[in-house]
Amino acid sequence: MLGSSPHCPSLSRPVAVSFALVAFLFAALGLSPASAEAPVERLPLGLYQPVPDGLKSALSAIERGDEAGFHRALEDVASSSLGIQARQYLETKWLLGRVEREPAAVAALLRQQPQSPLMPRLKRRYLDHLAGESAWGEYRMVFDRGPDIRPGTRRQCHYWAAELALEGGLSKAQTDEAMAVWERGRSQPEACDPAFDWLEEQGRLDEMAYRTRIRHAIIAGKDGLARYLVRQGPAGLAGYRDRWVELRDEPGRAVTARIRAGGDAEEITQGLLWLAKREPGRARDLLARADDVGLLQAEQSHAVDRLAALKAAYLYRPEAYQWLREVPLAARDEEVWTWTVRSALRHLDWVRVKQAIDAMPPELAEAREWRYWYAVADQRLGQATAARTAWRELAEKPDYHGFLAADRLGIRYPLPAENNGRVPVPDSEALNSLERSDGTPWLALGFALHRLDYPEDARRLFDHASRDLPESSLPALAYLTQQVDWHDRLSVVIARMDQLYDPGWYAARFALPHRALVYGHARRQAVDSEWIYAVMRRESLFMRDIGSGAGAQGLMQLMPATARWINRRAGLGRASSALSDPDTNIALGAAYLGHMAERFADQYPLAIAAYNAGPGRIEQWLPQVPMPGDVWVDTILFDETRAYTQAVLAGMVTYRWRLSGEPRRLGELLTVVQPSG
Repeated sequence: MLGSSPHCPSLSRPVAVSFALVAFLFAALGLSPASAEAPVERLPLGLYQPVPDGLKSALSAIERGDEAGFHRALEDVASSSLGIQARQYLETKWLLGRVEREPAAVAALLRQQPQSPLMPRLKRRYLDHLAGESAWGEYRMVFDRGPDIRPGTRRQCHYWAAELALEGGLSKAQTDEAMAVWERGRSQPEACDPAFDWLEEQGRLDEMAYRTRIRHAIIAGKDGLARYLVRQGPAGLAGYRDRWVELRDEPGRAVTARIRAGGDAEEITQGLLWLAKREPGRARDLLARADDVGLLQAEQSHAVDRLAALKAAYLYRPEAYQWLREVPLAARDEEVWTWTVRSALRHLDWVRVKQAIDAMPPELAEAREWRYWYAVADQRLGQATAARTAWRELAEKPDYHGFLAADRLGIRYPLPAENNGRVPVPDSEALNSLERSDGTPWLALGFALHRLDYPEDARRLFDHASRDLPESSLPALAYLTQQVDWHDRLSVVIARMDQLYDPGWYAARFALPHRALVYGHARRQAVDSEWIYAVMRRESLFMRDIGSGAGAQGLMQLMPATARWINRRAGLGRASSALSDPDTNIALGAAYLGHMAERFADQYPLAIAAYNAGPGRIEQWLPQVPMPGDVWVDTILFDETRAYTQAVLAGMVTYRWRLSGEPRRLGELLTVVQPSG
């Protein structure tokens, strides 16, 4: 325990220096000593330093494109205590929007500061500029220098164009890589045309290559590309394309004919794979005929066997369990092992549940999910003592299957005594460790950007500076992130510390931002506040500015079309385009949760899964007879949706505890799932 005064004689000089660091980071966010808990509140006022002068002005100038204003603000920043890092950051950000106008300045900055946090973005933009200018010498040099980036297909093809322009050809390794890109079953960027033309000149694009790409295009469903390749390639490819289209569109008839004719093994295999997705039983029958006459290699046969069995399991067919057990050992992977259990579980066959888990590799069987279900099977088969022993072990951790186990035992959840969510005050070792880090100035700048509401850049600088921090410094970093309500980075740090379920850190993972908005919209839509919080945490980790690759946006990750629809349906009168606004996003998200609850008759597992996968899919997954809620959740078809549903349900338990002091029992949420109709 630290002394009661900042001048306490028990404090050594290294601790005082660390306090200066803490004060510095707090000052970067404009916090006063009174806003922080001990030990920060005991710091002398003289240790506080301001946010770099001119930082906000410089950022505003960048947004306006005001060059004179930017350079004036940059001079103010340069004289601050964070001058070096702030200047590097601002110069890079300025040039990100001016690559076309100031290429020489971009090139110089890339050479001088390759490890600056924003430099990968600048490098990608500069490479694109150089490609547009056909400046291939500079392109190759910049491409090969740091910082490392993931170039993607387009920039890689530009690199090959540079090699062709400068060297007149590609190396063997580059030629093989270019061939692999050409053979993909999808159209490639125009940037690849020079490399593809060179492959043509070298005679690499022969009939066999065209057949390979046509086949890949048909498998990918890109019929237009296949037709183009027929026109571009050697004569006689139309028949080859038609054979593969027939295999895809009428796999049963086409495969039958090929088996009778002793046809090509690759065609038969792919046809059977297509058939297995539609008619797994028929695919197995035809596979047996092909195997009887020795048409397929073992690996090909195993692939069909595996897919047909899995597809039957995905359709919840009763024969799936036996089919999965018959999949050759060489073809069994995690998907086969786990769906063997899920198939038995879906049909409440407890003997088979145990058999399937017993057959698993030990590293899979030890997963908490399967330990829970093995215990349930034990209990159903009269082995109550073994079941209770297993559940007691599982119930020591406050996660989804831990809550389920505690419900089975009728005991309290293993939640910490305190639910205030405050992280432990860091000790002197953590403070000293953070102070000694080379990344501390970048961290301070990231904190300043967080305060100034530049969340993307703030996260980028935070991640850049914290990735090499020693483990011993992380408690201090977690403490600082919580003091400034940086909820997403706090969760990231706790995860890196591997303290997800530690009593001292657990509650802090479940932050409570926007409480007034959540309460208000929950009341208006008649949904639980803990539901909104659990969805927000799972969807965005409370990052209001993020978007998904599919286009979902904001705290509750709403698709724009869904936002417009629920806005009209609920009569909210919101600007559904403003999904980065917390009030708008929570209003629309809460309304959509209410709609899902109404559509699925307040069956939480269904409504939660529907929020993730769409209501249409959930209706396809409904059971034929009433099914226990925990069984339905753990047999959801999509891995993502299953994990999502588990996380939100467990989050609702924890958030009720955070909000009221008492958790909601998971069993209350996992009502029996009723069949469709």
